[in-house]
Amino acid sequence: MASLQLHPRVSNIKPSATLGVKAKAKALRDEGHDVIDLSAGEPDFGTPQCIIDAAKRALDEGATRYTPVRGMDALIKASQKKIERDQGVRYEANEIIHAVGAKAAIATALECLVGPGDEVIIFSPFWVSYPVQIELTGATPVVVEGSRENAYLPTMGDLDAAITDRTKMIILNTPTNPTGVVWPEALLRELAMRAQQHNLWVLSDEIYEHLVFDDEPHFSVASIDEDMRSRTLLVTGVSKGYAMTGWRVGITAGPAQVIGAMSKFQSQRYTCTAAVAQMAAAYAFDEPEVLKTEMAGMRDTFRQRRDLFMDLVGATDGVTAVKPEGAFYALVDVSSLCGDGGMADDVEFATALLEQQYVAGVPGSAFGAPGTLRFSLAASEDNLKAGFAGLQRFVQSLA
Repeated sequence: MASLQLHPRVSNIKPSATLGVKAKAKALRDEGHDVIDLSAGEPDFGTPQCIIDAAKRALDEGATRYTPVRGMDALIKASQKKIERDQGVRYEANEIIHAVGAKAAIATALECLVGPGDEVIIFSPFWVSYPVQIELTGATPVVVEGSRENAYLPTMGDLDAAITDRTKMIILNTPTNPTGVVWPEALLRELAMRAQQHNLWVLSDEIYEHLVFDDEPHFSVASIDEDMRSRTLLVTGVSKGYAMTGWRVGITAGPAQVIGAMSKFQSQRYTCTAAVAQMAAAYAFDEPEVLKTEMAGMRDTFRQRRDLFMDLVGATDGVTAVKPEGAFYALVDVSSLCGDGGMADDVEFATALLEQQYVAGVPGSAFGAPGTLRFSLAASEDNLKAGFAGLQRFVQSLA
């Protein structure tokens, strides 16, 4: 057989830590073990029935063909209304494009705006795909660390120190995966000032915008002024807030020139997501009253689980957590149980917890937060209690 080689870029792609944990948990479950999976990256609710019914109607009406690259008219119009309603920003139709999920939207935006020699600032803890997607463009991710003492938020002094003449973009995610932290408006305005002073793009990942639990509301940097609107790529979608992860519809709103470039790129990559999924997303973005009620119910359930989670953390030896304000994740700090005769690090901790107590969490190192585990609130209260019972047994076994 000929000695054919993969391109070196493939060897640089790190496998998803979250999917790796999920695969290991599935393997143990297939062996007959009762695994408590607290690693999920998607809501445990099914898609609301009213959305499914809308999709069925769309199929009956012929939503089975290719669509325009930017998206069907119904989806673009619904996206315009949704963003004006929720983010307070008005976009024209030629300033919006759909994608196969928010992940693809982010990747395409990066591929159109950055490349070799450029630097892209991300904040840790970060979503695992940001650095990989940046590296695939040839650009370099630059990490600005958020401290636990500051609720995992960065300081503007650290951001200032990270900006160089090679910096091209800042990626922002609020509410945040993996911490559940919601960036306050004042901090977002300070970030916007830096973007304007240094003439930077801002990619604002707002996929968790509907999942905010407390008094700090969701705020979009694109709404600050016309200049920020013109330098922001606003990314959102239906996966998290509408429990539609498998439908794969994301949206990018931004300057017409950039959206046009993304359309050209996308036309040679995957063209469009399924027409029926686009019609379901359009229905979801319109948020009829029956859907608003279901969304509020999901949000209230996540809030109750968040409160239970914090109680369980407080009752478990050796661990702490910053209270999540949104999304459906939290970081459990296990650093006091690593080193000095304990687990070597969070990766070994997560592996042993899964293999010995059958509780699945994602090592925080994957998110740029060593010494922590990401637990998901997309689990029933019974599973949260069982998971922390297993964690407590594991901690006691280390004593």
